[in-house]
Amino acid sequence: MKQKLILTVLTVVSIALSEVHGDTRFFLRPPIISGENAYLGQFPWQVILKKDLNDELLCGGSIISSNWVLTAAHCTSGRSSVVVAYGTVDRDDLSTYQVIGSSGIFVHPQYDAKFLSNDVSLINLPSSLTFNSYVQPIRLNTDPSRSLVGQVATIVGFGVMDDEDLDYSENMKYAATIIRDNSVCDTVYPSDYVTSNTVCAEPLSGNQNICSGDSGGPLIIQDGQGYIQVGINSFVVEDECTKGYPSGFVRMSSFISYVSSITGLTF
Repeated sequence: MKQKLILTVLTVVSIALSEVHGDTRFFLRPPIISGENAYLGQFPWQVILKKDLNDELLCGGSIISSNWVLTAAHCTSGRSSVVVAYGTVDRDDLSTYQVIGSSGIFVHPQYDAKFLSNDVSLINLPSSLTFNSYVQPIRLNTDPSRSLVGQVATIVGFGVMDDEDLDYSENMKYAATIIRDNSVCDTVYPSDYVTSNTVCAEPLSGNQNICSGDSGGPLIIQDGQGYIQVGINSFVVEDECTKGYPSGFVRMSSFISYVSSITGLTF
């Protein structure tokens, strides 16, 4: 039986969107549970999103060019501004950041907060980034025919590290996950949430998983040219992050045309 699902945005405070489908509560609430500390420059495309300079954490995101950051729509929808911090593995390090107003935030026009469809957002940075060892763009997967099922992927973020302890990680964490057929997520989440635009992944071992605060961050794999982003962190079971349930990610190849249309980038 499919279980009760209540979705929330992955911010410091969960916002229930209340949808009922069975017995157990689920939330959109992707820190990395049981992850390892990342070192500076290991994931140079990873950014920290905050509501303002005093905020602990809003979401994650990824640098895709010197002027554009990619994240989840539920992270930026309805916001008048966000702070983007980069080039660091310390959540509270604001030595390099930019403040972006609403005119620089592009939420997918078909984003559906109820079912998290088209959960994609782009942030236009007012000042171009200078790339170095700690600040680099990530390549995006443009090939819908690329075989992902069975591949080991990496998740990265600063989110909550335990179901009981709601403190965000001070350090960037990463962990391994394995991409599964969407039928695995179908057994946990209602079909309204798991579509052809979803990538389903579950912990490779133990309880390593995404949790609250990790939303918007990239799902990445390695190929012959290095890392490539194949998904955007979108939803997971709330308060059950350590139980090994699969998580849902936006399928990157489904939105390349949209990204190009907004940014002018060619892939």
